[in-house]
Amino acid sequence: MVQLSIAAGANVSFLRLDFAFSSQVPFGARPGKNAEMLRSRRRIDWPVIVGPDAVTPVWKRAPARSDVVALLRELAPLFRARHPDDLAKRAVELALGAVGLVRAGLYFYDDRLDLMLGTWGTDLHRKVVDEHSAMFRLDEGGRRAFAQATSGEALWTVVENCPIIENGPKTTRVVGRGWSVCTTICSPRGPLGALYNDAGLTRARVDAHKQENAALLCAMLGMLLTEMPRSRGKSFVSGLEVPHPAVTKAARILSDDPTLSASDLAANLLVSPSRFARVFKGEMGVSLVRYRNQLRLERFVKIMDGGGSSMLEAALEAGFGSYAQFHRVFQALRGTTPRAYLGRAARRGRRSRSSENEKTSEMR
Repeated sequence: MVQLSIAAGANVSFLRLDFAFSSQVPFGARPGKNAEMLRSRRRIDWPVIVGPDAVTPVWKRAPARSDVVALLRELAPLFRARHPDDLAKRAVELALGAVGLVRAGLYFYDDRLDLMLGTWGTDLHRKVVDEHSAMFRLDEGGRRAFAQATSGEALWTVVENCPIIENGPKTTRVVGRGWSVCTTICSPRGPLGALYNDAGLTRARVDAHKQENAALLCAMLGMLLTEMPRSRGKSFVSGLEVPHPAVTKAARILSDDPTLSASDLAANLLVSPSRFARVFKGEMGVSLVRYRNQLRLERFVKIMDGGGSSMLEAALEAGFGSYAQFHRVFQALRGTTPRAYLGRAARRGRRSRSSENEKTSEMR
């Protein structure tokens, strides 16, 4: 209840408001505390500070719409995330919905293992799918994109003629070639990961407005991830248990030279080969042999893309002991023969170049 009283005297010099509080006080505060708080404040209502006879300010209707503010409101579900993986899934869902990307996938960067670790992505039907089984190592272009984003030089980077992939629970399928955009997720300490988006099998082109909105989404992710409490003994973003120092060092050594044998690697780390193999599999979730073979296959494909080498020469240079061993490993890990894989890659490359030439002709 509010009681208004006017001070005695011929001239009204001020107004005083006396508050009588009921027993129901908001927020559980005591009436005495509210009264004390109100006495420490002063009224600045316009009639009070300029007088009752002053010209009344006029409110004009001037609606103003902001696309940025509207997007920020749509991104509100991010604030309900309780851990990084939950945040990643919400981010991919919002990238498809609020931002309007055709396909998107979010990877966290583990700087100790120097790997990009998959979280949630999109299939060819724009359905959000689990991609925690996927990982890859950044190439030089990816590292440049990270550096440019961290410095503020470029919020996102477009990659032309890259493989368009679909990640399944056990396999990764290349379905074509086209553009992809990398938008880095940054923190004051450095990159935390990246949002990758492409057009899938559609003919959609890079939309600068949508990419700006995706950059805003990633900026929010960076701030939210930075503020999330660290889990004791776990990586900040990936959630992986902190690996054994020997495993971290081995991953870096193999990244530089996948031709090393398990014995050479163990000797370099001053551990027994059998024990190290057990520790490596326990930490990485994959055997040392399989991990090394994956790196060798990546190097083989890179050598072949560079041209000038036969498959045998490229296989030996990548670290395989013989063509037979290479062929067996390739078929086991890629689900096809090297010749068939390279043939499809060449056809996709020709179709992509033909499409680019057609676009160039249309522009002329």
